[in-house]
Amino acid sequence: MVLLISLALAAILVFPGREFIRKRQGLCYWACCAVSAGVIACVFSGISQSLTGVAQTLLNVFLQGGLAGALFIFVMYAGAMPDRSAFRRAVMPIRGPLSIMASILTLGHNVAYGRTYFAYLFTRASSLRWNVLLAAICSLVMIAVMLPLFVTSFLRVRRRMKPRAWKRLQRLAYLFYALMYVHVLLLNTTGAREGKWTAVLNVALYSLLFLVYASLRLSRTAQKGGREGWTDWIQLACSALMIGALVAIFQLASPTAAAPEADAAYAEPAAWTDGKYKGEGVGYNGRLTVSVVIRDGAISKAVCTGSVDDEPYLTDAVEGVLGAIVEKNTTNVDAVSGATTTSDALIAAVRDALAKAVGE
Repeated sequence: MVLLISLALAAILVFPGREFIRKRQGLCYWACCAVSAGVIACVFSGISQSLTGVAQTLLNVFLQGGLAGALFIFVMYAGAMPDRSAFRRAVMPIRGPLSIMASILTLGHNVAYGRTYFAYLFTRASSLRWNVLLAAICSLVMIAVMLPLFVTSFLRVRRRMKPRAWKRLQRLAYLFYALMYVHVLLLNTTGAREGKWTAVLNVALYSLLFLVYASLRLSRTAQKGGREGWTDWIQLACSALMIGALVAIFQLASPTAAAPEADAAYAEPAAWTDGKYKGEGVGYNGRLTVSVVIRDGAISKAVCTGSVDDEPYLTDAVEGVLGAIVEKNTTNVDAVSGATTTSDALIAAVRDALAKAVGE
């Protein structure tokens, strides 16, 4: 959903607004800086955790880097489309400004999420799921690649560089695009394997967009190199990869593939030894910890003491699951709809803590 909304907003910016972008580049850059600052403020102040519905979706367009990614996709396709195509003629004159705008929005996204994930990467890397850990590393590499591209996209900087050196540097964009696709795949791996439709849709749409781009880019390169005969083979290979990827992706969303294995029956003792106990579980993004207080042989308090799972899923799961565990004095409670993985992790963490309260 976020990607589709982002692509629609990017289309509005690029087509009806391209003359404004071309003539008012500085204003557009400052507007993107304001948006990025607003997103960072929403996250650091905690406002983002209280948003729901349409407001949350609109924030996610910027917070999750959706609009930035959509603008980069327009820039990608502008360089790969045929010379006479209407799309290329419309986008190429503002390709540099679009890249700068996308980079500014991307930096806002990185600061907002980096507060949590970069901190964990450098201090508690083992707490992250393997895919989230790799996604965080991928983000750092992307930033390192993007910054020189960002700086040299300004016309004043470009004019000071030798054309050959500038073109050579701009080839880093292909690495950036590839890392962008890998980053999306890594972040959606857990959700796609569980059959979460938003994750499956993200993987499917990005795969479609990037494989079509690869086909266009390689075909254009072959034609410029005088190898027109390769074009059909390139397109055939990319089409086969596309079909195979989409079949594999939607297979993940099938009820058979998405259905989790049935948990073994969990038997709880009638009472536990009084005290305070800690437990761990693995959530959507990585390890989470809980603290459980036993008083008079019953669960009197259960709190989440650490997690890297995203909001509002974490808060929903904590309030729904831990509240029910304390109220019913049992871990045999239902998961919160929409936050199943985090809910299951909280239950597992509480059970891990309670196992220490049983005694020898």
